[in-house]
Amino acid sequence: MSLLRRLPRSAQLALLLLMLLALAAMLVPLLSPYACDQIDFGGVWSAPPGLQAAHWLGTDSLGRDLLVRGFCGARVSLLVGLVGTLVALLIGVSYGALAGYFAGRLDALMMRVVDVLYALPFMFLVIVLMALFGRHFLLLFVALGAVLWLDMARLVRGQTLALREREFVAAARLAGLSELQILRRHILPNLAGVVIVYATLTVPQVILVESFISFLGLGVQEPLTSWGVLINDGAREMQSSIWPLLIPCLLLLLTLLCLNLIGEALRAALEPQVRR
Repeated sequence: MSLLRRLPRSAQLALLLLMLLALAAMLVPLLSPYACDQIDFGGVWSAPPGLQAAHWLGTDSLGRDLLVRGFCGARVSLLVGLVGTLVALLIGVSYGALAGYFAGRLDALMMRVVDVLYALPFMFLVIVLMALFGRHFLLLFVALGAVLWLDMARLVRGQTLALREREFVAAARLAGLSELQILRRHILPNLAGVVIVYATLTVPQVILVESFISFLGLGVQEPLTSWGVLINDGAREMQSSIWPLLIPCLLLLLTLLCLNLIGEALRAALEPQVRR
């Protein structure tokens, strides 16, 4: 709670909006009389938004409710962002901490591997993974996390190189702790602030990449939907109606803005603690 009070009003408002968005993503599809992929044969297709209409945010060209589809897409996009970030953190923190703590030749070898992976086209790797193993929903999490861990590995490695020279690490060695115990008990807890801040900045990156992949038709498949799928559908209809494109774009923009505001505020709040 003390950390929350230290955040600026803009970050607190962003956190509140993000929580409301997540709550709406859970409740709106459950409370709505329309399913995510349900076609309203008795209604107007490509109907405009209107509070007096049966569909408040209108319908797409197939007569599906855009309010429900927007928040069903929020479920998938937010879940992909969170799980993809967790995968990236798991790989990046483990890899970077090992490279930074043991240093020397092992560090040089591990960082050269990172440099080689940096040189490969990022989006190409994701597309190759999806093409080789199929467009499975769960694979999307792993594919995104498996290519977004490089920045985290470099960041954690740099912090670990500084921490391994601190007095408390030398005291732990004198106390007889093994190298892995020192990593687990002393190095990783001191990396928590940096990792939390970077995680909040990685989530919007994962969501944006997933949206782009789904926009290309390589991501989430029907009957599931995501903001990328909705934007792709809306782009095909934009000459006749703009709201199928506008609604998912606004939801995506609001989420990315909130996450970036929270990440920047956490970085500013935790940076003094990290330096000490």
